[in-house]
Amino acid sequence: MVDFTTTTGDLELHDWHGSKLLAQPVLDALTRFTSEGIIDPAQILGVSENLDEESDTDIFCPRYGLDLAQAGNVVIVHTHKTRKAPPQFAAALVNGDTRADLNGLVKHTLQVSKVSFAPVVDAAAATGMESGGMSPIGLPTEWPVLVDARILETPTLFIGSGIRPSKLVVNGALFAYLPGVRVIEGLGKPRG
Repeated sequence: MVDFTTTTGDLELHDWHGSKLLAQPVLDALTRFTSEGIIDPAQILGVSENLDEESDTDIFCPRYGLDLAQAGNVVIVHTHKTRKAPPQFAAALVNGDTRADLNGLVKHTLQVSKVSFAPVVDAAAATGMESGGMSPIGLPTEWPVLVDARILETPTLFIGSGIRPSKLVVNGALFAYLPGVRVIEGLGKPRG
């Protein structure tokens, strides 16, 4: 266990190895990425615990004294090549002080005619993760994962752990090395 109180308020980080604070797909992906040398284990800072009702970024960050930019929000979407084509899944990861530009950069980058939020039930079934705790790590390998370039510049990034009552804490730079990730400048647009 690492004492993390000096930089993040009241949070204490726990070791992620074998952690019950991670959904199985997230734990499996982290184990594979580190064992295969895809990411440096030092970039995985740990796992923090929170109450289930604190999982939303807008509640979590103020509660623990974090800037919204330290949170990474993943959005699971359905994309359609044509209006009548069956939906395909994709994900977008942006800092918590922004919103993903779904109908602009996501649509343009993936070269699709339509982007919409994936139904919660479908996203949970496809990922093995809980709504409100979705992680960009551990998603199905065939999904495109678009990541805002600012994420890579966030050295202490709180992202979903796959379950609601915890956050995976990583150095955002690790997303530059993950398979299936496309880094997009300006993917996150200011809230407002």
